[in-house]
This record gives sequence, structure tokens and C-alpha cells, in this order.
Amino acid sequence: MRPLARASGLIALLATCFLVNAAPAPAAQQGGHRSCEDISQMFVNDISVRGVSCGQAERVIVRYTRAIIDNLQHDWSLTILGFNCDLTRKDYYGDSHRCKAGGDRVIRFRRGTH
Repeated sequence: MRPLARASGLIALLATCFLVNAAPAPAAQQGGHRSCEDISQMFVNDISVRGVSCGQAERVIVRYTRAIIDNLQHDWSLTILGFNCDLTRKDYYGDSHRCKAGGDRVIRFRRGTH
């Protein structure tokens, strides 16, 4: 009986190890992108960050958006808080932007109605 108990314990341990290794990796390990809350008062949504906190992303996005509005910026390329921000795509409902900084830090977001 004792060898049977050891064998079943070993099988349970191996099954647990297999399940842990088979589970999907957290977002931080899958490319490191994670989502942040929308900034609805500025019509900013679909915020995705890598290597940046959501609070820092919000500060960059707000300053970038204000700079575009205040200066009637048309080339969209600005440096904000050490991030090089630029327009990546325009469409009927708004536009997509990306801000990049050293250390593989990236902020992506959309401005517009949707």
C-alpha cells in the first residue's frame, strides 16, 4: 500500500507541475503590454503600455494632447516628458498615436470618438 501512495503522490506532483507550466503567462511576460483606463474627458481610449505605469502614461498623453490642441500641431511629432510621440494612423473616428522612450518604454493610444 505504501508504494502505491508514493506513486499517486508523485503523479499528483507531476500533474501539478504540468498544469502550472501549461497555464498562459501573465501579460507582463507576453510582450509586456497591458491596458490602462480610458481618459474619457479627453476622448482618449485603447491605452496600451509597456514598461510604463498607467499614471505616467496618462501624464504623457494629457500633455501631448494639450500640446497638439494649444499649438494647432499638424505634424504630430512632439517630445513629451522624454517620450517621442507621433501619429501612427488617422481614420474617420479618430487617430492612433505612439510614444516611445529609452528602455523599451512604449505608450499607444487612440484619440477620437470611439
